[in-house]
Amino acid sequence: MDAHALDLSLDRLKTGVDNIRHDVYLSADFCRVVRNFLFQILVKQARTEQVMNSDPQDGFRRCRQQFQRQYREISLYGINRAKSEGEDQIDHLVQVAVVKLLLQSLSEQYDHFQGRLKEILQEVERSNNRDEAKALGRKMFAVQENRDGVMLAAGREVFQIIGEINRADLNEMRRINFKAPTLIPDAVFSSPILFAEYPFDDYFTLRHYEIMFGHRPEDPDRYEALLETLGRVLAGIEDPKGDAGGPSGDPNLAAWLKSEKNVDALFNCFETRHRCRSARGSGSRGELRRLEALSREQKRRLRRLCRGLQKHGAMKKILAVCEMQSIYLDFCPPLVPQLIAQFFIDARVRKNVVIRLKKLSKFYGKPFSTRPLHQIRRKIWWTRLRGEYGYLIRFLKNFGRFHRDYQDCSSIQSLMDRIHLMTEGRIVNLSRANNTLYEFLLPHERRFQEKPISSHVILKADVRGSTNITHRMIVRNLNPASYFSLNFFDPITDILPDYGAEKVFVEGDAIILSLFERGDDPTGRYSVARACGLAVSILSIVNSCNRRNVKYRLPGIELGIGITYAQGRPAFLFDGDQRIMISAAINIADRLSGCSKPLREALFSDGAPFNLYVFQAVSDEAVSQTADDLFLRYNVNGIELSEAGFRKLREEIRLRPFFVNISARAGQERMRFYTGKFPLINGGYQRLVIRESPIVRVAGERFTPKADTGRRYYEICTNPRLREVASNLPQPS
Repeated sequence: MDAHALDLSLDRLKTGVDNIRHDVYLSADFCRVVRNFLFQILVKQARTEQVMNSDPQDGFRRCRQQFQRQYREISLYGINRAKSEGEDQIDHLVQVAVVKLLLQSLSEQYDHFQGRLKEILQEVERSNNRDEAKALGRKMFAVQENRDGVMLAAGREVFQIIGEINRADLNEMRRINFKAPTLIPDAVFSSPILFAEYPFDDYFTLRHYEIMFGHRPEDPDRYEALLETLGRVLAGIEDPKGDAGGPSGDPNLAAWLKSEKNVDALFNCFETRHRCRSARGSGSRGELRRLEALSREQKRRLRRLCRGLQKHGAMKKILAVCEMQSIYLDFCPPLVPQLIAQFFIDARVRKNVVIRLKKLSKFYGKPFSTRPLHQIRRKIWWTRLRGEYGYLIRFLKNFGRFHRDYQDCSSIQSLMDRIHLMTEGRIVNLSRANNTLYEFLLPHERRFQEKPISSHVILKADVRGSTNITHRMIVRNLNPASYFSLNFFDPITDILPDYGAEKVFVEGDAIILSLFERGDDPTGRYSVARACGLAVSILSIVNSCNRRNVKYRLPGIELGIGITYAQGRPAFLFDGDQRIMISAAINIADRLSGCSKPLREALFSDGAPFNLYVFQAVSDEAVSQTADDLFLRYNVNGIELSEAGFRKLREEIRLRPFFVNISARAGQERMRFYTGKFPLINGGYQRLVIRESPIVRVAGERFTPKADTGRRYYEICTNPRLREVASNLPQPS
């Protein structure tokens, strides 16, 4: 079935203080920005910039940029909170709450816009400038007459902006974090029904969908009656072989009708005949026979459908509505569109319409000729003789578009009815005190509601041979302090905000960084992923500096980086205003970043395929009797992630395993890797590649390998070829 389905739900979320709706508090700053931006859009769409003394370019651009930034921040906070709580319906909640805020604010700002126009008109009238007052009065009347058009254009503009932000960034976030992300289709935001007061209004449906529904219970062309009739007629249709899928007796034909492709696949024999003519020229007899058979089958289905609609009395009205599009506005008002359609169908109505138009012509002071109506009536009569199939296909597509928009907007409206956008302080505090309030705030507002630390990540980057580097530079009368500052400490400091990291401790040859996760604050739920990405960036920065330093015969820097994750809050001491962290994770990160000099000289004097290797030189009993890390490491420009950190990383992002055959001394070795992406705080994304490898037991001064210990270590890989392999993996089906 080729049709999108809007499947948003809030049934697992807590109800608010009224025990009916979900209490939502959206950032007060964001609400102000929304109101201001919508007012600016209405001014622009109504072309009243000069009347309002509005800046048509810079002012609007600033409003737009502010809205874009804050909408993304609010939505991102909702996605992160949904992920941290393991409940994707929180993401549904913030999506629908923002839609409700926009629709409510659009209506309010239109009233405010009209009120402002009236105030300006009164000021002009008091100034006795009659010409300007008349021009402004005409402008105001035009705005009032075209209220729906201005509202629709303004609404579509703001929702187009939302759609662009979703497609550029937020939808990817949802795909990364949720197994089956629910993305609101763009068609919902562009649907005129979303902004309509009454979607079954005749003028509305004729203008936007070129259809019109009956309103009396006995009318065969009521929306519900048409759905029922189409369901009965189409229920027995089988799938067309080799083309698109059809309903196949599916009772849920409401979903099938949402796609024009389904209509073409099952009924559009005209399009298939055109393809037949093309196939004759190509010389493909098999394709030609298939298309001819398909065309005959489509025509048979179309004939059956037409007979079914004729039997229920709907076909006459369908034809009438199709043909009245070009002339109904010439008679409406004073007549209503339903009377025009009945003019073509019922002789008694036709007679009454002629009499009424004669009377109304005196009142309006102009004649109403029925000649165009009679011409169309005769055209409909000849159409019924020749066949109504083309009209029927056109109707099905228009009806399907309306049905899709109506169903999706009804789903959105139903969810909006279940959301209480709270503004009154007393009720907000009551809901907050009862832990039933869903708050979506901007970053500067969340600072005042900082939650306690629930876990933390420590990253240590250790410089190899810093003493030797310092000695060599002093001998050459160079400054080692500025060298380390420019090539190590300063560049790292510059990128910390992108990853949400803080400095814990800095010494001459090492830097220790931390990333915190807080109780109910979802923005830090990528702490391990971001620590790994930060480590990759640190190595990239150092390597870049090394390439530059080679040109000037300056020493290069080698690093070892260790990353570990710990549950719970670290302890803090204060030395004056200086906060000092105490955590066992710092000691573990220190071990992970280390490198055994004897091991490096014995096994890796000629280099190694990877930057990290971990070995066990003591007994399993000795390892199990202590919480200390007793393993030996080769870590030269490598990044080791602790086992606890790897487990946490698998919770944070989706890691996809893959295998690569790596050349080794004994031949080819099949190695296991993982890859996945995570979001940066600045809105970008970064890919990680992780190597999983066994910890081997070694013995003797030459560190001879003995056996696999059953334990594993994890290296964050920076090899460009490996990262290219991971990036080019086929997408999972």
